[in-house]
Amino acid sequence: MLAFTRSGKETVGLEKALIRVLRKWIEGAFSGILYQSTSEDRAERQRSIEVMAGFHLALLGKQDFVARLSTEDVAGVLSLYGGLVDVSLSATSESQTSEWSLPLPHPPQSPTRLPPKDRRSPSTSSIPSIIKHPVDLAIELFLNYLHIRLNAIAPDHLSVIVSSLFRALSWYNTPLPRLALNAMAPSQHPLEKRITDILDTLVTGSYAASCAIILKRHLFPLASDLPKSIQTALGALRTLRASIRRTLITRLARSYINRTSSAAYTASGAPVGIDLQHDLMERAWSKDDVAVWGLPRFRIALCNACKTWMSITDDRVGPYTNTLEVILNEMAGVVMDMTNAIEEASDGEDPDEDDVEAVKDILTELVAYINSRRTVNGVPIHLDLTQGHASSPFLSTLTALLSPHLLATPLYDALATITISIAAHVADSDIAQLLMIMQERQSLSPTSPGWLLYWTKLLSNPEIYSFRRPLSRHACMEIVQSVWDFVKDIPMYRQPMGFVVYDIVQHYLGTHPDQWPSDLVWRILADEVVLRTAEDTGSYSTDGKANPDEIVEFLIETSLSAPADDTPSPSVDDSSPATPMPTTGVSSPVAMSPSKESAAKEMENSMPSVMSILSSFTSGNSSRSQSQQPPADSQSVKTDAINPPHEDPALHRAVGAVISLISIFSQCTFTSLALSDSHRSLAVRIFNALVNVCSASTSTKARICALQFLMRLRVDRDHRLYYVSANHDENGHIQSLASQISRCTPLRGSDISNSDEPEVRQARPRFPQERNGRRLSRGPGRQHQHEASRSRSRAPSTRIGVSSPTPSRPAMYEAMWVWPESLPFAVTAEADTPSEGLSSYDPTASEEKIVLPLSSYLAKMKDLLMVEKDWEVLSYVLCHLPTQLSNKHLFCGPKSKLVVANLLASLCASVAEGRFGATVVRWPDGVLPRDAQGLAYHILAVLISYKQCFKEPQLQHRLVEALLAGLNGPPSAIKTCLHGLSLSAFELQPSMTKHLSRILEKLSQIMSNPAMAVHIIDFLSIVGSLSILHANFTDADYKMVFGVALQYLQHHNRADGAVGISWALSQHVRIMSYYIVYLWFLAVKLPDRPHHIKYITRQLLLANDGKDEVDEPAEVCFDWLARYTYASADPRPANSMLSEIIMDDNATVQGSESALTQKTWIFGNSVVTIRTLARRGWIEVLSRRASGLTKFLCRAENLPLVTPGDVDPDILSLSIGSILDRSAGSADQSEVDGQEQTSDQASSTETRQNRPDPITGYVWSGTAPSQRRKEVSLDPSYFALQLSSYPESKQGAVERFVVDSAKLPAFFRTLDRMPVIDTHKVGIMYVAPGQSTEQEILRNTHGSPAYTRFLEGLGRLINLRGQLDVYAGGLDPDEDGEYAYAWWDDIGQILYHTATLMPSGHDEHSTNKKRHIGNDFVRIVWNDSGSPYQFETLSTQFQFVNIVIEPHSRGAVAAFSNNVHENEYFKLIVQRAPGMTEFTPIGDFKLISAEQLPLLVRQLSLLSDWFVSVFQHTQKDTVKVEMTTNWRSRLQAIKRFRAQVVTPKSGGEQVDGIVGQEAYRDFTTSY
Repeated sequence: MLAFTRSGKETVGLEKALIRVLRKWIEGAFSGILYQSTSEDRAERQRSIEVMAGFHLALLGKQDFVARLSTEDVAGVLSLYGGLVDVSLSATSESQTSEWSLPLPHPPQSPTRLPPKDRRSPSTSSIPSIIKHPVDLAIELFLNYLHIRLNAIAPDHLSVIVSSLFRALSWYNTPLPRLALNAMAPSQHPLEKRITDILDTLVTGSYAASCAIILKRHLFPLASDLPKSIQTALGALRTLRASIRRTLITRLARSYINRTSSAAYTASGAPVGIDLQHDLMERAWSKDDVAVWGLPRFRIALCNACKTWMSITDDRVGPYTNTLEVILNEMAGVVMDMTNAIEEASDGEDPDEDDVEAVKDILTELVAYINSRRTVNGVPIHLDLTQGHASSPFLSTLTALLSPHLLATPLYDALATITISIAAHVADSDIAQLLMIMQERQSLSPTSPGWLLYWTKLLSNPEIYSFRRPLSRHACMEIVQSVWDFVKDIPMYRQPMGFVVYDIVQHYLGTHPDQWPSDLVWRILADEVVLRTAEDTGSYSTDGKANPDEIVEFLIETSLSAPADDTPSPSVDDSSPATPMPTTGVSSPVAMSPSKESAAKEMENSMPSVMSILSSFTSGNSSRSQSQQPPADSQSVKTDAINPPHEDPALHRAVGAVISLISIFSQCTFTSLALSDSHRSLAVRIFNALVNVCSASTSTKARICALQFLMRLRVDRDHRLYYVSANHDENGHIQSLASQISRCTPLRGSDISNSDEPEVRQARPRFPQERNGRRLSRGPGRQHQHEASRSRSRAPSTRIGVSSPTPSRPAMYEAMWVWPESLPFAVTAEADTPSEGLSSYDPTASEEKIVLPLSSYLAKMKDLLMVEKDWEVLSYVLCHLPTQLSNKHLFCGPKSKLVVANLLASLCASVAEGRFGATVVRWPDGVLPRDAQGLAYHILAVLISYKQCFKEPQLQHRLVEALLAGLNGPPSAIKTCLHGLSLSAFELQPSMTKHLSRILEKLSQIMSNPAMAVHIIDFLSIVGSLSILHANFTDADYKMVFGVALQYLQHHNRADGAVGISWALSQHVRIMSYYIVYLWFLAVKLPDRPHHIKYITRQLLLANDGKDEVDEPAEVCFDWLARYTYASADPRPANSMLSEIIMDDNATVQGSESALTQKTWIFGNSVVTIRTLARRGWIEVLSRRASGLTKFLCRAENLPLVTPGDVDPDILSLSIGSILDRSAGSADQSEVDGQEQTSDQASSTETRQNRPDPITGYVWSGTAPSQRRKEVSLDPSYFALQLSSYPESKQGAVERFVVDSAKLPAFFRTLDRMPVIDTHKVGIMYVAPGQSTEQEILRNTHGSPAYTRFLEGLGRLINLRGQLDVYAGGLDPDEDGEYAYAWWDDIGQILYHTATLMPSGHDEHSTNKKRHIGNDFVRIVWNDSGSPYQFETLSTQFQFVNIVIEPHSRGAVAAFSNNVHENEYFKLIVQRAPGMTEFTPIGDFKLISAEQLPLLVRQLSLLSDWFVSVFQHTQKDTVKVEMTTNWRSRLQAIKRFRAQVVTPKSGGEQVDGIVGQEAYRDFTTSY
C-alpha cells in the first residue's frame, strides 16, 4: 500500500478506498489478536496493526486528504477506533479461557501486559520487544487518532468521543489517594494519563457545558446494554471526581495561603516572608484558570443516578451486584473527596452550605442501598464505624464516610441523621456513641432548633431501642428521660415533645402490634396527660394535636386490646433480618485495618478491576471475592469495651398502656394535684378503667399488671387512700399462699441456666425458674431476654430467634407472675402517704369529697373469683385479696357492705358445692382445682371479720358450713379451715354452736394425720375455753372430744416411734392432748362426769398398750380424773377461819402443839397423813397426790366435849358446832334459791356490777385461786377416792405405813413446793405512736384506752403483797410494782409481766423491766406505733414468740384518745423465731374484734408458752427429751419417796397387759 500510494503522496481519488481497505485490515488484524491468534504470532499482528494504523493516521493528518473525505467517512474513522476500544473491552470480558482475561484486583501499573509464559527474548528482532494488551493497543490507537483529529472533529461527534474515553478510562481506574495538599500523585498508566489529559481539556475548555450534559447522561444505566453502560458510568464518575478534586485542591491551597499570610506579621504589623512550596501558588492560581466542576452542580444528577442504579430489579442486577457496588463506590468516592476537603479545612472556616447539602443528599441516597438490600450475597450488611470494617469496598467507603470522628466537622448534622437512618446495620456501640455525642452537642434538647426533628427520627427507628442493642437502647432511654425531665416544667417545649412521643407510639403500634420496648414512653404519655389537665389549655395551642382526653382514650383502648397470642415473643424484631452485632455475641469476626487514616486508601486498592467484574457477570457468576468477609484473625476479633447495661424485656402494648394509666392515677391521687377537682375526677375515671382492665382486657399480662397495682391500694383509719409497696406482705401471707401453688422463687442463677430445655426457656416470659420446671415472673408484660448459659458444660447459644414447638410436644405452661414480684410500673414517691383528695368512704356524706368507687372494684374481684377462666389471673386474686381485705377501712361504705355480703354468699356456695375454679380452662402441672379452693378458704377466714355486713344469720351459718366442708380437703385447706373455725368460735358463736357437733365428728375422722394434730388441738382448746359453745353438749359430743384428744396419744406411743412431725411439736401435742382432756372434763356437769370415765380409761390404756406399765402422763391423768370426777374442789386447800381457830396454839393448852400425833401411809401414788389435833376430837387428814393436795378437817363426835374431871371444857367446839348448824340451814335455803347457778352466771353477775377502773378499782388481794366464784359440789366418793390406794387394784392394794418418820419433813417440804397446777409467765409491752426502740417501749407507763380495756379482759388485777397461792412470776412488789395481771383456772395460772405497771424509775434502759420481760418466752406486744413491729426489737437471748396486736388500718392513735376505731377490729400476728414450726391457729394473721381479743390472746399466750417451753427444753428441737409437767414432777417425787421408805411386797392380783387394768382403773365401779 505504501508503494502503491508512494507513501501516501498519491491518494487523490483513492481516499474512500484507502479508508475502507485500511479499516478492514486493521479490524481483521485486531480480530485475529482477540480471537484467532496464538502467542507466537501476536507480536507480528501487533506490529502489522501499528504499521497500518500509523499509515492510516498519517493520511488523516493531512488536511487535503481529510478535506476530500465526506462526513460519513470521518465518522467511520471515529467509529473504527472507538469500536476497537469497545470490542477489546467486550472481547476480553467474554473470553474466559483467553490468556487476556486477567482477574486482577486492578490493572497493573506497569505499561507491559505480557503474560509471563509468552515473554520472548528481547534479542528477537522480527517482533516488537513489548507485546501490548489488546485493550491497551486499542486505547493507544484511539488516543493517537484524537491527538491528530480532536481539534478538527465536529461537535456532533463529541458524545461518541467522550463516551469512548469514559469507557477507556474505566479500564484503568487507578485508585486515588486521600485528598490533601501534600498528597502524592497517583501512579497512573501512561495511557490513563493521556485519557485524563484529553478529558480535562474537554471539560475545562469550550466544550465544558456539552461535556457536563454528556457526563450526566452517562451516569445513568442503559437498559439495552447494561455492561457497556457500566463501563461508561464508571469512567464518567472518575472524570467527575477528578474534576471536583482539582476544584477542592484549589480551595485548600488558597485557604492555606490565606491562613498563612494572615498570621505572617510581626508584632509591629510589618509583613514577613512566607515560606511556601514552589507548586502551592500554581495549585491555587493555575495559569489557565478556567471554570471547573463542583459537586453542587451534579448533586441532583448523582442522586437520581444512584436511585436509578439501585432500582434495577433483582433478576437483572443479580450478576452485577459487585459491579453495582463499584459504581456506588465511585459515587461514594466523590463524597469522600468532599468530606476530606471539609476535614482538611481550618476549624475557623465554614464550608459552603451547598457542598454540605450535596454531601448529605448524595450520602443519603447511597446509604439507601443498605436499607434496600439488607444483605449482600446472603451476608447481612453490617458497618463497624469505630473499627472501619465492612464486607466490601463500597461498604468500607460508607463506613469511612460515617466515621464518628467526622461528627466533629460541619458535616455533623448530615452524618448524624444518616447514621440514625441505617441504625439497623451499624454496631450497637457506634449508635450509643452517636447518641452521646448528640447529647453533648445539645442536638436533642430545646436549645437546638431541630431537636424535635431529631427526636422524630430517633423514635421512628425502633432498631435504636430494640433489645438487640442494649447499649444504644440504654443511651436512648437515658437521654429521653433527661430531656423529658428538663422540659417537663416548660409547657412550650414539653407539649411538642409529648405529641411527638404520642404520634410515634401510635405509628409504632400500628407496625409492631405486639410490644413496645420501654415503659418510659408510656410514663411520658402519663405525665403529659396529668400536666395538660393541670394547665390552662388556652395558653398553648395544640395545632390540631391530640388533647389529654384523646390520649386517655387511646390508653384505655390499648389496655383492652392485645394480639391473639399473648405469649411473649423472642426479643428479636421479625420485621427485619437479624443483623449480627458485636454485643450479641453472634456476629462473625472481621479483620481490623491498621489505622483509620488508611482505611479509605486500602478500600480503593482492594477494588476489583472492571475486566474481572465484567468477566463475572457475562458468565452469570458473581465474584465471590467481593462478597466473602475477610478471614477472621484471632487477634482482631472485636469486643465491646462497654458492658451492656441490664435491661428489662419488652412490654406488651396493653401492659404499657396499663403502666401509663397507673402513672396517671398515681399522680392525680398521691400528689398535691389531688386537691384539684379535675384531677380527682380524672383519677376516678382512670380507676374505673383499671378495674375494667382486670376482666375486659384480652392481655393476661395487662390484667395482672392492673391487679398488681390495685391489690396494693390501702386506706388509713380516716379512709384516706395510699399505696403500699415495701410492706405489702409484711405478714408473709401472700408468700405463704403463693408457695402453696409453687409461685415462690426457690432457684437463682446457675440453677436456672442448668435447665434441660433452653429452647423452651427462650420462648417464655422472663421469669425465674420454679421447682418442677415452672416459670416464675418478675412482673407481667416483661418479655424474656435471652442470656448465655452460665453452665460451664454448655456453650453459649447463638440463636436470636426461637423455633416454634413441634406439634407432637404440647406447649409448656407459662407462669406470668411469681413471688416476690418485680413490678413493671412505678408510682410517685408520695404514694405511701395518705391522699388528701381521695378516700374510700365519707362518713359525713359531704358533696365536696370524691369517694373512690371501691365497691365496683370489689364486685369485679368477686366476678373474677366466680367466672375467671385464666388461672394466672385467678391465682393472683386468690393470693392477694385476703391481705387487702384485712384493711377493713378500705371497704366501709354501704355499697361495699352489700358487695361483701354478695361475695361471701357466692364464695360459700361455690366452695360448698365443689364448683370453685370449674371455669378455669387450663391448669398448670401439679395444680388442681382443689388447690384453688384451698386458697379460697383464706378469703373466707378474713371475711369473718366482716360479720357486721352479714345481716342475715343464715349467711353466717353458710360461712361456717363452708369452712366445715373444707375439712374434707387437702392438709393445707384443712389447716386454713381449722384456723377459720377457731376464729369463728369467738366471732360467730351462734353458728358455731349450731355446727359444733358436726365439726367434732369430722375432726375425729381426720385426727389420723399427725400434721393436723396441733391445729385440731388448738381448735379444741379454744372451743373448750368458751363455755357458751358447748353449754348444750350431750355425752356423745363430749365423747367425740375426748376421742379426738386421746387418739393422738395412740399415734405418739406407736411402737415404731414414727410420729410424722418434729419431736418438739410431738411433745407439745401430747401435752396439749392431756390438757384438752382436763379442760373438757371440767366442762362436763358434775353428775355426768362419771359416765365418761370408762371411755377415757380405755382410751388411755389403749394408748399404753404394748408397754410394761402405764406411762407417767397417763398415771397423772388417772389421778387427776379421780380428783375431779366427784367434786369441783380446788387442787390445793386454802386457810379458812375454822382452820385458823382449830389450829390456833393459843386456844390450846399452853405449851402444847396444835397436833398431838401424826402418822403417814402410802396408798398407791398418794401419801396420806392423819394428824390428831390438840383440840379435843379434831383430826386433820392430808392426801398428797400428783394432781394436788387435799385437806380434811373433821371432828370425832364419839368423843365427849367434857371429860370426867375436866375443869376447862372445850367451849370453842360448842360454838363452832352451833355456827356450823346455822350455816347448814342457810346453805339449804341458798341451794333452793340458786342451786343451778353456774360459774359463768356468777361471773356475769360480777360483770354486771359497777366495777371501777381496773387500774384504781377493785383488786384481787390476799386471795388464791380457790377463792374464785364457781359452783362447788362434793360427792362422798370424793372423800373415799382421796383416801384410797387408787389407781392400784383393790385386791392388790397394800397400805404401807411409813415407819421412818424422819424422812417425812424433807419430803413434805419438797413436794409442797411443787405447784399443783401449771404456771406460765408472759410479758406485755405497749408500743406508743412513733416508737421503735427497746428503750422507748420499756419506759412506757401507760397505754391507749383500748390497750387498757384489753388488759382488763386478759386477766385479773392482783395485789402482789400478801398473795398466798397466786403465782407471782418472780415479781417483787418492792421493786416491780404492787400490781400485776394474772389469770387462773383449775389447770393453770398465767402471770403477765406488764411493762406499763412496772415502775421505770431513773433507769433509762429499764433494766428491771427487761429482767422479767426479756426472760419471758412469750411476749404480747400492743403496737400503736403505726409501723410493723420488728421481731428483734427487744434484744434478749429468749427471743421465741411475739404476739403482736395492731390496728388493721394505718393511723397512729394518741395514748388516751377516744377513737371509735379502737373498739372495732385488730390485727393479730404471731411472730416466731427462725426454725420454729407453726403451732397457733393464727396463721399469718387474723382479724379479731376488740371484745373477743383478750380471750383469744389469753389462749394464744397459753399455747405459745407451752410450745416454747418444749422447744427450749429440747434445745430448739435438736434433742429428743421429754418435757416434764408440774403434775408429773410431783408423781415422780412420790414414786422416789415410796421406793425409799417402803419395801416392795409380792402378791396381788396379776393382770394380762395394760388393757387388762381397765377393771380397776375405772374407779366409778367401786366408788
